[in-house]
Amino acid sequence: MPVPIGGGIKLVEALIAIITDNGGQLITGADVKKILVDNGKATGVKLSDGRELFANKAVLASTTPQALYQGLLGSEVVTEEVRKSVEAFRYGRAAIQIHLALAEPPIWRNDARLADVAIVHVLDGMNSLSESVNASNRGYLPKRPTIVVGQPTTMDKSRAPEGQSILWIQLQENPRIIVGDLAGEIDPGDGSWNQERLHAYADRVLAQLGEQISNLHSATLAKVVLGPVQIEAMNANLVGGDPYSGDCRIDQYAVWRPLSHATGHRTPIKGLWHIGASTHPGPGLGGGSGYLVAKRLLSKKFYQK
Repeated sequence: MPVPIGGGIKLVEALIAIITDNGGQLITGADVKKILVDNGKATGVKLSDGRELFANKAVLASTTPQALYQGLLGSEVVTEEVRKSVEAFRYGRAAIQIHLALAEPPIWRNDARLADVAIVHVLDGMNSLSESVNASNRGYLPKRPTIVVGQPTTMDKSRAPEGQSILWIQLQENPRIIVGDLAGEIDPGDGSWNQERLHAYADRVLAQLGEQISNLHSATLAKVVLGPVQIEAMNANLVGGDPYSGDCRIDQYAVWRPLSHATGHRTPIKGLWHIGASTHPGPGLGGGSGYLVAKRLLSKKFYQK
């Protein structure tokens, strides 16, 4: 996992510089409403403000399959086979993030060396892991979920003022729609992740983590909790808060990702390529799908066509 000095934004800025330093243009805050197709070939995109941008070689769509085939492309250019594959595409469990600003570095109760580890997984054992995953898959909130604790200041001291620290906490065993609570403490109500349920569950997680970090509560200066609703609002590809843009079980992974009738990155539309976490090689910070497509687009063989 890349850890750029100064925060994750520095990685974004570096990638932008590669584009702009080589004569490219980056347009942000522009909502693409439609991919333009002429005689079976993608020719550009139409923005919500009516502007049309045309492509010389290719259009790359970093979206979910539904957003691409049920939204950006007109139904007249999507085959019945692809349409059925898109309808069958599944999303996985939801993510929750808790961000903490601490007045001092965390003090781990059982092993002080953990304070120097970038990412720590906190769980009771394999039985609790199995119980939590099974509960979440059935729509239930786990009693004691697996807690992923990121300690960015172990790798980059600039992330916090001197003497202080930050933690990001990620929870991946959460149902997208809440059916019940194994602990019997949180009323599922209508099943949505409203603020009351979100913060009640976050409090449970922090109480559990406090068993391992002695100063977790006393050192906390500020807290931000992001639930499935907030996560999807920040990135439309994370449907229902799924951080992987699609279930990663074997039938939707590797050579089968994203669709059985549109694997890899090619689409049935000439000149249109599908990239992003919903495609091979899946989620992560490696930019693998874009790299693979870029290699093909920049190859001499491609340009000779």
